Amino acid sequence: MSTDPPAEPEAIGRRLTWRDAVSSVLGLAVSGVLIVYGMPLVLDTTWAEIGTQLARVRPGSAALMALLLVAGLFCYTWVLMGSLPGLSHLQALKGNAVTSLIGNLIPLGAAVGVAVWVMMTRSWGFPRRAVSASLLVTSLWNLLARIALPVIGCLLLVAGPVDAPQLLVRGAVIAGAVGTAAIGITSAMVLSDTVARGVVLGLDRVAGLLRRSGTRVRRLETLMTDQRARVRDLVRGGFWPMTLGMTGQFTLLFCLYWTAARTVGVDLPLVGLICAYAFRQLLTVFAVTPGGLGVTEVGTAGMLVLLGAGAGAASATALLYAVYAHLVVVPFGLAALGSWWYGSGPGGRGSDPAGRVTGSPVSS
Repeated sequence: MSTDPPAEPEAIGRRLTWRDAVSSVLGLAVSGVLIVYGMPLVLDTTWAEIGTQLARVRPGSAALMALLLVAGLFCYTWVLMGSLPGLSHLQALKGNAVTSLIGNLIPLGAAVGVAVWVMMTRSWGFPRRAVSASLLVTSLWNLLARIALPVIGCLLLVAGPVDAPQLLVRGAVIAGAVGTAAIGITSAMVLSDTVARGVVLGLDRVAGLLRRSGTRVRRLETLMTDQRARVRDLVRGGFWPMTLGMTGQFTLLFCLYWTAARTVGVDLPLVGLICAYAFRQLLTVFAVTPGGLGVTEVGTAGMLVLLGAGAGAASATALLYAVYAHLVVVPFGLAALGSWWYGSGPGGRGSDPAGRVTGSPVSS
């Protein structure tokens, strides 16, 4: 039996097309319409009222929110380091800042961010196979975290001291059950070949692929088994660093959200703000606009209003948090991009994790 490793996928991501560009530009346009026109209309407020609440922001609270954002970015370095052994804190911080910048601001941000992250890690000497496995693990951890947070929020709505409409509570019960099931199935897929194979076959049947040929099913099974084994090994070695890093990031970003809410006059109890923040993270999973911009702001502000906040203050909270999540990362991202580009990236020379000098990505 051959001892060679399984064949490497030819590409980590698919090629971008003009349809992707059009879709992304349209998404940015929709984001602008939702914020400028949709938010005041849906929440029955005005920009004058929103501006009045935003005027309450002072330099001290602005600086505190910036500090919390940077600390959150740093916490996420443990997630990246756990998924890519050998990565340093500085490299992970650069990568996180750059991909956050790209993912939140430019068309095709998510796909372009992945491509840039691959370039950065390859220029530091990491093989393509390790990078692709890291992408899978970090995607899994982010997805599970963004599902787990709403489950916690749903539990607080159902059992906690939150004065919420009955319709919202019933929705929380359903969403909590679905989220718990999703976490269980995803975790089982990582731990069990049998479950992973069953999920692949089930998805294949739903997609109607069995009517064409069994070849694609076998390919999916082979890919799932290989990738699952790689993910499992990384999870075993990096579970606690990744989990604590993700927990630290979301805790600090919630502190940023809490500070924004209190600064602009939202006086909801802590539990209510946790529910609203958890709902915001859920919206980022399903949002169709770049970085969820527009969708998350209107949705989160609406949740705050349902929980008892004033429409103007709720809108100001959502917008202030968005400013930090989407705009304050710009200088950090640009500085990190310049440091990489003129250091170990295409524009310079640097050292990979093994200490070798490199000026271009290492070949597979």
